[in-house]
Amino acid sequence: MTIHVRTATLAALRSFAAPAHCPHCGDLMVAPLMSEFVEGGEIRHHWECDACGELSHTSIPLAAH
Repeated sequence: MTIHVRTATLAALRSFAAPAHCPHCGDLMVAPLMSEFVEGGEIRHHWECDACGELSHTSIPLAAH
């Protein structure tokens, strides 16, 4: 039996914890409207800016192990 241990890298933690800024007006966005796991290894966040109302999304690729 083999035990596999994976610890998160600093870059992986930052991709989840970093605040998002609106690509349209630059205002800070705190929480996405919705997040989804996309098969194939990606997390996609959907945002609506409180300042300008524009919609956008960010994607976080997950490393395959």
